[in-house]
Amino acid sequence: MALVNPNLDEPRLRARVAAAISAGGGVAQMVKRTGIPKGTLEKYAAQTSTASFANAAKIAAGAGLTLDQIAFAQEDISKSGAKTHLREMLTRMGQQAREYRPSSGHRTSDAFIHLPFYPEVTASAGPGALAVSEQSDSVIAFARSFLRDHGAVPDRCSIIRAKGDSMAPTIPDASLLIVDHSQAEIANGCIMVVSVGDDLLVKRVRRRLDGQIDLISDNPAYPPETLQPAALQQLRVVGRVVYFCRTP
Repeated sequence: MALVNPNLDEPRLRARVAAAISAGGGVAQMVKRTGIPKGTLEKYAAQTSTASFANAAKIAAGAGLTLDQIAFAQEDISKSGAKTHLREMLTRMGQQAREYRPSSGHRTSDAFIHLPFYPEVTASAGPGALAVSEQSDSVIAFARSFLRDHGAVPDRCSIIRAKGDSMAPTIPDASLLIVDHSQAEIANGCIMVVSVGDDLLVKRVRRRLDGQIDLISDNPAYPPETLQPAALQQLRVVGRVVYFCRTP
């Protein structure tokens, strides 16, 4: 008598393919990652069509998953892929901040630098939020001397947004954050962007004598969060916030 794996039934397969597309950043991002037409991915995401073996393999690779996870996984695969996507995105952001050169249409004097701006990347100043895109589609110019005066390495900086109120009144919701990726070690009392698992956070950080790390919100309504040893294994320092711009 043949054994039937209940996880291989069509509705569950469709659900896992849809979760993998979400983990990879959504349909628009997965079009770029897989080469699968947008209309086809939209059907998979809506669970109205079943992916072929070839397309399932492309979707798995694009989401940072294995084909076995799409075929057999019982856990929530959306977060498994999201963690890989976030790690890759942060690596690319740091690399692009090192290598970014403005186009001829963005030239200024050597006294200024154009920092890549990632408008869809949000560091949560509240409950953890996943960054959803690594596309830099604009730049903002700053004087190199201004950034150096704030302790930054200008060529290693990029700009993202803060989301939430846990760092208020210091950092209001939707503020722009200049992040120096060269400062990727815990600096006690500094405001830093960190990733923990699949969350991207902006917090004031403090290293305790016992080796644990406190993530501190400037808003007293949010108590400090202490990272236990298991969570410390997932901690990555993205960079220090060297300056932020408040919205009106």
